[in-house]
Amino acid sequence: MKSVKNLLVPAIILIVLIISSIVYFVVDNLKNKEPVDTTGALTDVVYFTPSEVSSLSVYNRDSSHTSVVNCSSDVDGLTNYVYAGDDFDPAASYSQNKLGDYVAILISYNCNAKVSSTGNYSDYGLADPSYKVTINAVNGSVTTVLIGNKTPDEKNCYICVDGSKDIYTVSVLKLVYADYTAIDFWDSRTLNIEYASLKSVHFDRATDGLSVDAEVTMTGSGIANFNFVKPYNHPASSYFGLLIDSVVGLNISEYVEISDNELSTYGLDNPAYHFVLTQNDGNKTEIYFSKNINGYYYGKITGIDSYFLVSTYQLEGLELKETVLLDTYICYSYAKDVSSITCTYGDRSFRFDLNVPEGKSITANDVTVTLDGRNAQISDTFGRSYCSILFESIACIEIGGIDSTTTVNTSAGPVITLSFLDKNYATTTYEFYSRTDDTYYVFKNGEYMCFYVYSREIFNDGGSDTYSYGFWKAYELLNEAISGNINGIYDIPKEV
Repeated sequence: MKSVKNLLVPAIILIVLIISSIVYFVVDNLKNKEPVDTTGALTDVVYFTPSEVSSLSVYNRDSSHTSVVNCSSDVDGLTNYVYAGDDFDPAASYSQNKLGDYVAILISYNCNAKVSSTGNYSDYGLADPSYKVTINAVNGSVTTVLIGNKTPDEKNCYICVDGSKDIYTVSVLKLVYADYTAIDFWDSRTLNIEYASLKSVHFDRATDGLSVDAEVTMTGSGIANFNFVKPYNHPASSYFGLLIDSVVGLNISEYVEISDNELSTYGLDNPAYHFVLTQNDGNKTEIYFSKNINGYYYGKITGIDSYFLVSTYQLEGLELKETVLLDTYICYSYAKDVSSITCTYGDRSFRFDLNVPEGKSITANDVTVTLDGRNAQISDTFGRSYCSILFESIACIEIGGIDSTTTVNTSAGPVITLSFLDKNYATTTYEFYSRTDDTYYVFKNGEYMCFYVYSREIFNDGGSDTYSYGFWKAYELLNEAISGNINGIYDIPKEV
């Protein structure tokens, strides 16, 4: 027993020494990393107002770059800022607001807590600090603030005033602003191209090979309309208009430094989107955008040396389907503009005549609408007009898809033809050629439109659903209603 006791004593002493060592290092570590003054009160370690400062300079250890802002007050007491850092660009426009925010944040240090008063700078990254902030006051005093590491939770960073042993924590925002360079102070740029001066728009995207050209025309009320002229001639949809709206009014508030070696990282070695805005005077603005990278598009405008980024919320419709960018219908028109519509299908045909004055409905009592010379003003008992069904089915023939690379064989002739005569006596003819069992190529005045439509747009029998008729079936329905009406009323027979 004695020998065992003799062995236990040294073992116990050894365990005590180990525990003591662990406690020492934990306590020492906490002493270095946690505030020793935790009163919770914020302390103004350094405090200046902009009017008290003549200049602010920030030296970046890692880049050896110095940002400098000179400050002066005018007779009204307003402070003016002039950027004078190593990377000053005389051609750039610098934002007073951005410079003012930068100065205000880096000349005042309202600290959270004191973490040391022994000057153990190396423990906090202050022996060789990331940034040295020098504040030159109007009264001639010079104050230098050293900014070191982030705290473990990365919410704050360590600072001290040069020459003092006191070390404090302050918001990590100081670190963020201390890293600013000239590009961060550039004025926001808005393209702000007026539609009245815009002649044409080119848009292409690498994601699917889309490439379109559109001309711009202004209405009397100042609204811009877009008409595609390449690879097809057809009105653009409102969605295309919204896309161009977001481009011509683009506000660039953030610029980024991207080296040639980094272009692929930011998707700018082969941009996903490309716009060319041509104005009436011949001036062109060419804009490139990357693909969506973490909620942002990186961009470049020709003639401007810098790159920029914008939020995806600022650009609407970059990836909309090509058919969505087009006006939905093959030959949308208003009844007031049409004098007659003639249709030929095999050995059958019809002529639909309209005399609808401006501001009148096709169903108005004093409006004349005929089908092959017969009164076409027939409705069902619920007031649904059969001549409206026919006109709507013709005016709203939807584009089924785009097929711009095909050479259409027209030797067999069109399956069905529509001809419009407008109030100015101009004729527009649409021809439909077989493509597949369920689709037809569309020609306008003898030229292929690069579109096809589904057979349902021509031959669908909607039954009691009068909003889903193809135009030939709508003609047959109106013809049936004219023949079977009683006092202008005809109801579609119910299916048994």
